[in-house]
Amino acid sequence: MAKDKNEMKPKKYKEESRVMNILKKEYKFENWLLAILSPILILYGVYIISGSFGSTDLTTILGQSGIGIIDFFFNTPLKRYLTGGFLVLVGVLVIIYLAIPFVKPSLAEMKKVNWPTGKKLAQSSARVFIFLVFLMVIFTIYELILNPIFDLIYGI
Repeated sequence: MAKDKNEMKPKKYKEESRVMNILKKEYKFENWLLAILSPILILYGVYIISGSFGSTDLTTILGQSGIGIIDFFFNTPLKRYLTGGFLVLVGVLVIIYLAIPFVKPSLAEMKKVNWPTGKKLAQSSARVFIFLVFLMVIFTIYELILNPIFDLIYGI
């Protein structure tokens, strides 16, 4: 019996590693956790850079704790600035990482928008400005008319 041509060819398939599958899978819980923790990380970084937490002076506490690894990162102002800056940088990068899935589709949609010409934009802006001036005049007139009436009613 003759074998089919497709059966004779070796199967070519691309098998991804398990690590890549894990990294590509979106874990919503972890994203929420990162969204909560990244502003806290930025805040701690700012506290470390400024050297104070409320009324507490962190510069005396962090550099002389007696714990070797903590003292290593905080015993000089430069190390304190670098450690705090690193925390702020990591927090900002996490926020950017979390914002990318929301920004990508928006950028694609922005390319589809028909933007107004300069002349049309100027006309629309002028109309809005004129309307705001009109509202300002109306409310000023209301104030000039109603204030004396309320003063008479309340006997001021």
